[in-house]
Amino acid sequence: PRALVVSRPSLLSRPWLKPSIPIVRAFSAASDYSDQSRGSLPRFFSESLPSSKGGVVRVQGDEFWHMTKVLRLGANDRIELFNGKGGLVEGCIQNVDRTGIDFVAARDPIVVNPHKPQWDVFAAFGTLKGGRADWLIEKCT
Repeated sequence: PRALVVSRPSLLSRPWLKPSIPIVRAFSAASDYSDQSRGSLPRFFSESLPSSKGGVVRVQGDEFWHMTKVLRLGANDRIELFNGKGGLVEGCIQNVDRTGIDFVAARDPIVVNPHKPQWDVFAAFGTLKGGRADWLIEKCT
């Protein structure tokens, strides 16, 4: 493989010598449920939520592992917890130990009415041979 070394700025003006850089853009989910977030805080699932401001909940298991080992969150980091039934609460991590974290609610929990997504998905594909069309339909549903 050959390496391109540019020693003069005039060579950068030639479009065929410029390296192609893919454009990658991040986006968030466009559902009404995600729009009711109170910012861009990390959101985690918990079976139980604090009942009021200042309430404490213990988070363990996979969510605890993801918070501490993957995202490297620690004490005083702000997060959101949801219960999968519409409950959402913002707070911070009070204490981290080997088995879990203690989450303290910074505000009273809110109930978010889940809405169905406002978009449809369409799949278009050409004619396929054999049983491949059945396989494709199976994977799309």
